[in-house]
Amino acid sequence: MRRFVTLDLETVPDEALVSAVDGEPTRPYAEQLRRVVDARRARTGGRSDFLPLPYHRPIAACLLEAIEDDGVLHVTDADAWTEARAPEADFLERIWQRLEGASLVTFHGKGFDLPVLELRSLKHGVPTPAWFAPARRTGAGHHDVKELLAGCATPAPLDLYAKLVGLPGKEDVAGGDVQALYATGALDRIAAYCMTDVVQTFLLFLRLRLVEGSLTPDGYAESAAGARQALPRLFARRLRPAERTALDGFLDRCARFFVATGEPARARVG
Repeated sequence: MRRFVTLDLETVPDEALVSAVDGEPTRPYAEQLRRVVDARRARTGGRSDFLPLPYHRPIAACLLEAIEDDGVLHVTDADAWTEARAPEADFLERIWQRLEGASLVTFHGKGFDLPVLELRSLKHGVPTPAWFAPARRTGAGHHDVKELLAGCATPAPLDLYAKLVGLPGKEDVAGGDVQALYATGALDRIAAYCMTDVVQTFLLFLRLRLVEGSLTPDGYAESAAGARQALPRLFARRLRPAERTALDGFLDRCARFFVATGEPARARVG
């Protein structure tokens, strides 16, 4: 049996680092951040205001866990963390423990999520010896769906790949909205958005494994149908009421993906 963990983070700029880089701690934070972003834009010739990875502070993270047995992936857990639930250092300790021995599934995780976790562990002094072993650092056991789908071509965003296979993709919230939502205290909505990305990344991973031949058509259909059955129960048990409310209707809007899984999947969904 193999264990898979699909993971996604949502972040905001680290306020302390922004203030330290700006060098004027008496300035209002909004002005400090504006100056740091403006400097980033100037250094890239106006091409980007995306801040370098050390600035990114996780405020929410979601995961799905699945066990592969006899050619079928069974979703066994769904979980969400926000900074309102536990301190960041505690989250980091738990996520590294969760990833130990698992195959990681992400979308752009090699370029963002994992480096952010490593840098935040550096900040908080959280030991991660299992992850820093040479085999893990070279990417063994990490399935970055963005990288796998793009191959040698220019990669596309998750939203586009998701819509290609019948998933809803980004809906009323996208990554660029997280900072504004965080400013209003909408952590539950951010966590729900993060969970939609995790679910769609996992389902894309299933479809990719069907295409590459590591799942048979029947194994793929059973895996997808099993996920459709398991997720509502896991959401009810593991997510907060406001997070569940923000996810209302999401799985129904994934219907075109599940319909395409074939007769075994339709029989399982019921």
